[in-house]
Amino acid sequence: MKREDKRGLSTVIVTVIIILLVMVAIGIVWGVLKNMIQKNSELISLGKFTIDLEIVSVNQNSQGTVVKVKRNPGEGELEGIVFSIFDGEETHVFERRNIDLDQLETQTFIVDYYGDIISISVYPLFLTESGKSTMGEIADTYYDYSSGGSGDGGYIDPGCTPDCSGKVCGDDGCAGSCGTCPTSTPYCVNGQCQSSTGGIEPDCLCSLTTCIGETCDDGLGGTCYGQEEADCTNEYGIIQCGEPENGCGTCGTCGEVGDSCSNGVCCPEGYHGYQGTCQSDCTPDCTGRTCGPDPICGTSCGSCTILGPNFICNALGNCEECTPDCTGKECGTPLNGCGTSCGNCEFLYGLGYNCNATGMCELCTPDCGERECGPVPNGCGESCGDCTLLYGFPEDSCTTEGICYIETVINTGTVDSYWPSPQGRMLFDSEDLPTEESIVETGMFVKFPGSAEDGLCMTIYDVVTPINPLVYDKTYIKISENPTLIEIGDYYEIWETYAACCKDYC
Repeated sequence: MKREDKRGLSTVIVTVIIILLVMVAIGIVWGVLKNMIQKNSELISLGKFTIDLEIVSVNQNSQGTVVKVKRNPGEGELEGIVFSIFDGEETHVFERRNIDLDQLETQTFIVDYYGDIISISVYPLFLTESGKSTMGEIADTYYDYSSGGSGDGGYIDPGCTPDCSGKVCGDDGCAGSCGTCPTSTPYCVNGQCQSSTGGIEPDCLCSLTTCIGETCDDGLGGTCYGQEEADCTNEYGIIQCGEPENGCGTCGTCGEVGDSCSNGVCCPEGYHGYQGTCQSDCTPDCTGRTCGPDPICGTSCGSCTILGPNFICNALGNCEECTPDCTGKECGTPLNGCGTSCGNCEFLYGLGYNCNATGMCELCTPDCGERECGPVPNGCGESCGDCTLLYGFPEDSCTTEGICYIETVINTGTVDSYWPSPQGRMLFDSEDLPTEESIVETGMFVKFPGSAEDGLCMTIYDVVTPINPLVYDKTYIKISENPTLIEIGDYYEIWETYAACCKDYC
C-alpha cells in the first residue's frame, strides 16, 4: 500500500508540472501574439487614413527654405510633416510636429536650409491608436530644375514621357538620348545628323517659354529645362482655380464646401464665373418694372436718373416724379432723395461757407494738414496749394495724398533678345535690367520710343531675375498677352504708373 501511494503521488506531481509548463508556454505564445495583433491592428487602422499632402511652392530667402504645403481631402489625424531635401549628394531631413493643418488648408513652413535643392519630398506623421507617432509614405515630391538638376540631366520629372518622333539623334525630352551621329555627319541639328550646324547655335532660351517640369530641344541635341510658372492672371484679374492662361500647372482648387470652379472663379451653387466675378444662374424678371431690382435675381431693371433729377423709383418698380423735401435744410441732399441739392452755401453766403451734417451752411476754416496741393479735405476753400507756383511742377503733379511729385523713369535700356519668334514677341531680356532685388516690378508699364511699338504703353505681367546665373544671367520681363513688334536694339523705358508712361506720349 505504501509503494502504491508513492506511485499515485508521483503521477499527480508530474501532471501538475505538465499543466504548469503548458500554462507558461501559453503565456509566452500569447505575449508574442498580442504584440503582433496590436502592431498589425495599428497598421490596419493606419490603412484607413488617406492624408494627402501637396507641395504648392518652394523658394528660398534670408530665413531659409520656404515650403508651402496644402492638405487635400482625406481622413486621418496628422501630427506632423517630415521634409526630405536632396541636394544632389546628401539628403537633409527636417521635422515639424504638433501642426494644425485641416483638409483643404494651406500652410507655409520655413526650414532652416540654405543649400542647393534638387528635390523636396514630404511625408505625413500619423498618430496611431496607442498614441505612437508613425511616418507614412511619400505624399508629394517637388523637383527644382533651376539648380543642380538642370546641369547634368540626372534629375527629371518621374512622369516625363520620352519622345523621339522624327528624330535619329539628340534629346528625347526627358534628358535621355534618341541616338548619336556618325563621324561623317557629326552634328545633331533638330534631331537629324548633318555635316555642319548650318549656323545654328545652342540656345536654351527656349526654356523661357516652356513650363516647369517639361523640357525642350535647343536645336543641337541638348535639353533645356522649363522655367515658366503658372500664369494665374488675365484681363479681369487673378484666376482663382483651374487652368492657367499659359497652360503651365494649375491655379488651384476651390476650398469652400459647395464651391466649384467656373471660368477661373470659385462660385457657390447657383452662380457661374463671368469676367472674374460670380454671376447668378437665375433669369431676371422685370415684367411691369422699369427701375430698381428685379424680385427674382436682384439685378437692376433700370434707373430713373435718365428722366431727370426729380424722378425716383417707387415701391412698385416704376419711375415717378417727385418734389424735393428740404424741410429744415438749406444745403445738402433732400430728405426724400428727390433732386440733387437743397442749396449751395457758396452761392448763398460766399466763399468759406460749407454745408454741415445737418444741412445748414456755416463758415469754416480750411484744414489742409500735411497737404501742400489739391482740394481741401474739409471742403473749406478751393485748394491747399499749387505745385506750379510752389515748385514749377506741371499742373498734374499733385498726388491724391496732396503732395507735389514728379514721377521719373524707373529703368531704361535696349532690348537684347525677344521671344517667341516670329509670330509673337511678348518677352524680352536686357543687360540693362537689374538682376537682384529688382526695382522693376509686375504691374509697371514699359514703352519703346522710336520703335515699331512707338505710341503704346504696355503692362508688365511678369519680371524674372536670373534663376541660375551660371546658365543664364539676364533678367527678362513679359510685356503683353498679345504679339508685339519689338526688335533687338529697341530702346525701352519703364514707368511706375500708366499716367506717367503715357504723359506727352500716348
